[in-house]
Amino acid sequence: MDSHQGPPEPQDPRRPADEAPPAESRTSESTPDGASADGTRPPEPTADRRPGVQPSSVQDVRREPVQPQQPGYPAQSGGYTGPGAYLPPEQPRQHPQQQPYPGPSAPPQQPGAYPGPGVYQQPGAYQQPGAYQQPGAYPQQPGAYQQPGAYPPQPGAYPQQPGPYPQQPPYWSPEQPPPYPGQPQAWQQPQYAPYGVRPAEPRAIPAPPGTPFHQLARNVKHRWWRPIVGTGFLLAVAFFASAALVVIWTIVHTLVTGDTPSMEGTDFFPSDLENLAFTLASLAILTPVVLLSAWLVQRRPAWSVASVLNRIRWRWLLFALLPGLAYLAVSFGLSVLMEALFPTTDSAVTDDGSWVGLADFILPLLIILVLVPFQAGAEEFVFRGWLVQAIGAYAPQGTDGNAFVRTAKLVLRTPWPALVISSAAFVSVHGYTGWAMLDIFMFAMVVGYVSVRTGGIEAAIGLHTLNNVFAFLLPAAMGTLDGWAEQGGAPWTLPVTDVPSLAVYAVLVLWLAKRQELTRVSG
Repeated sequence: MDSHQGPPEPQDPRRPADEAPPAESRTSESTPDGASADGTRPPEPTADRRPGVQPSSVQDVRREPVQPQQPGYPAQSGGYTGPGAYLPPEQPRQHPQQQPYPGPSAPPQQPGAYPGPGVYQQPGAYQQPGAYQQPGAYPQQPGAYQQPGAYPPQPGAYPQQPGPYPQQPPYWSPEQPPPYPGQPQAWQQPQYAPYGVRPAEPRAIPAPPGTPFHQLARNVKHRWWRPIVGTGFLLAVAFFASAALVVIWTIVHTLVTGDTPSMEGTDFFPSDLENLAFTLASLAILTPVVLLSAWLVQRRPAWSVASVLNRIRWRWLLFALLPGLAYLAVSFGLSVLMEALFPTTDSAVTDDGSWVGLADFILPLLIILVLVPFQAGAEEFVFRGWLVQAIGAYAPQGTDGNAFVRTAKLVLRTPWPALVISSAAFVSVHGYTGWAMLDIFMFAMVVGYVSVRTGGIEAAIGLHTLNNVFAFLLPAAMGTLDGWAEQGGAPWTLPVTDVPSLAVYAVLVLWLAKRQELTRVSG
């Protein structure tokens, strides 16, 4: 090779070796004698002297022998090592840890073997699969076999987990363990009734919202026969309860005194005070009987008989005692005034009555204060609670029909029919006659109206309790308690004095209820 000749042009790998380069690449200008424009003559081709190889018709490119690469110095990229020398592209080097292919005749190597001596894992590289569990993966089931050939943890790799997570219980386990710390509670599968089974219906169903007090018995379970059957059930249970009370009281009386009561007439026992206590107790047991009838027969909350809130409003009951005290004061003052203006032969206190003394007054006082509130409350539960609501349940709904029918429906939906009927029943169970019947009828109408307007019987219980306590304590203090059961007529002055007294009471109750913002309809 001429020393002035530059390196040969690299051969296009896409062109075969025996294909001649393009004409413009061989020479741009030529002379007739074969010399180039600069006066130089290209080297003459030499035939390949190897045996069995025919010389090519195209000029072969002379190659210089490739010098062996010095250890530690990689070959230059592009294939040039020196002037006039050309190297093929360098093959990719093998990774130090990569094992060479042993050939088809070599025995297979065991997977997961340790690398050779002096070969270390790349720093920061991830551990081989199988060495540690991925975060969030399910814990391995105990007893499961490990994959063969799992790589052991290498130095510098991530630390091994201290142990697998506890085993999950089977899907049929009745109790689930608490979740791992920091994890939210698992979603619980809602429980549904089996297919074809109707969900359990509550026993007591309250009245729809906005229902007034006298129609609380008209819930979705109301039927025309429920108030009638409920009233019969109430009377039957009250009868058997009273009979049971008579038996129990007689047994206790016999064990304490040693004598058997005669049971003659209206007085079961020889003592007037004992007869009073027995009568008050026999009336007091009506309260649980009324509650049972409302819950069992009419399928409504038992305490809906008391108020629209299905409970007794004790705070309101205490406030309602104030108008009751005002009623007693006005009634007593007017009675004294009317007695002075229109003297009568009947007097609340006889001429021979006198103070019995504190020792004889203590026992009647305790019996009256303990039993009278339950007796008065039971009467209100029966007449202003059960009976008013039983009649009010038949109030017609809708306004269809002619003028007369529409008017009748509007009147029957008001509480007045129920108040009149219940007040008449209240008078019938007492032994009053004459003007006394009118007086007690007015009393029943006023307390019934107040119950409807305030949404409960608390005010009626308060007034009834105060009235009866005063009616029993005065004879007990004067020694005339023996005539407590006598109920007869009364002078005309009694209803006259009660009209303003009841009016003052009603006005005060309604004013106080408005100040207290009482709930008057069901919610």
